[in-house]
Amino acid sequence: MLRGLIRELLEIKGYLVLEACQGVEALDLLRQTGKPVDLVLTDVVMPHMSGSDMVERLRKEHPTMKVIFMSGYTGANNAAIHKSLEMPGVAFLQKPFRLNALITQVEELIQAE
Repeated sequence: MLRGLIRELLEIKGYLVLEACQGVEALDLLRQTGKPVDLVLTDVVMPHMSGSDMVERLRKEHPTMKVIFMSGYTGANNAAIHKSLEMPGVAFLQKPFRLNALITQVEELIQAE
């Protein structure tokens, strides 16, 4: 439900959104499109593949791709996320969040050089 709401909000703001329910599906979808992606918004915890594993794979093909990780877990011990957050073009959004905070984060990352 949250994924659909976020998609609708981003589309209202004028963004083209590709939606996947888990990491493997997202990897396949991005390969099928063959087009560059400006930003990936992913949950940290997903079935079959973590968000950080998915982003690591995506960044092999798209090293400058920007990423927003989101999570409802406070898991400060997630070393993969902390390592990912040190990379340029990566941000973190703690759930629950306000939709305007998401839009602000998306706009800031896309506009950043």
